[in-house]
Amino acid sequence: MQTDKRSQVVVKTAHVEAAGVSDVGCHRPNNEDAFCVDQDGRFMLLADGMGGHERGAEASCTALEEIKKYFDPQVLANELEDITDGGNLPVEVAGMMVVVDAAVNNANDIVYQRNVNARLDRFMGSTVVGLVFVDTLYTVWFHVGDSRIYRFRDGALACLTQDHSARLEWERKGRIGERPKKNIITRAIGPAPAVSATTGWDHVRSGDLFLLCSDGLTDMISEEKVAEVMTSGMDVALMANELVDAAIAAGGKDNVSAVMCKTI
Repeated sequence: MQTDKRSQVVVKTAHVEAAGVSDVGCHRPNNEDAFCVDQDGRFMLLADGMGGHERGAEASCTALEEIKKYFDPQVLANELEDITDGGNLPVEVAGMMVVVDAAVNNANDIVYQRNVNARLDRFMGSTVVGLVFVDTLYTVWFHVGDSRIYRFRDGALACLTQDHSARLEWERKGRIGERPKKNIITRAIGPAPAVSATTGWDHVRSGDLFLLCSDGLTDMISEEKVAEVMTSGMDVALMANELVDAAIAAGGKDNVSAVMCKTI
């Protein structure tokens, strides 16, 4: 389903059910969020163009287009063929983390070079968050910025990411000095010549629920509301729409995007 205000994609495979929803919200003229749900259920991506900067929609869409190229099966095979030692990680996971680093670095290079070439007053940039399934045995997740991934498992909601934000850095350092604004991020795709993603992984378990979302959702509704929706028993498309609707009802101050995924 797609309208001028909201877009939606639903994917069902033998291993996962996933749905992505993005809404422009109540106050923004354009949607600078972007998401991608692989038709084979192998990966999900979500990006949020930096508000207040130029060409945010271009930054988020470019980041996803460049990153998803690295998850093409043939490209993955080429990237992983020389990786035989995962150290303390399963070799498949270690290999995927190498691919993630390469994908994020390439996306950053492309967006950063566009900024330099266009001589923008304020460089465009984007957050990115991703979930990748590795041989149906493992999940690898990664993020840059303050878009998040949540997992609901065994009746408990866990946030798998920690925002790359000035506010969180200030809290970690003992709240010394003036409190930064909540929406100032310390990492993004595009504004700087280099950036690194934070990654994590786990074994796949049947019945896990994952949520990838932009801060337009988490700034408007509580984690208690997220957990309530994820325990509702609705299918993933209804859950994603319910979360976006709740953020809109709470004021919808920003673009709102959610990707829901359930393992089978």
